Amino acid sequence: MLVPRIERFVLRSPKAGTYFRVNEIDQGIERVATPESAWTFHSHEGAVTHALLMAQVLGETPDVVMIR
Repeated sequence: MLVPRIERFVLRSPKAGTYFRVNEIDQGIERVATPESAWTFHSHEGAVTHALLMAQVLGETPDVVMIR
């Protein structure tokens, strides 16, 4: 029996190549070097929605990247 994989997505800066996460102290968006440290989404739609919202604030649209 095949077990479906859980999809996980992160947001990456197309310019800097870094990833985004939410800072635990002040809930601000910060950049991190690895996808393992990044803010994780469990649906592509959720990641795209947040990328579009972040584009309004950051002036650049983050890439949505699937991680395994």
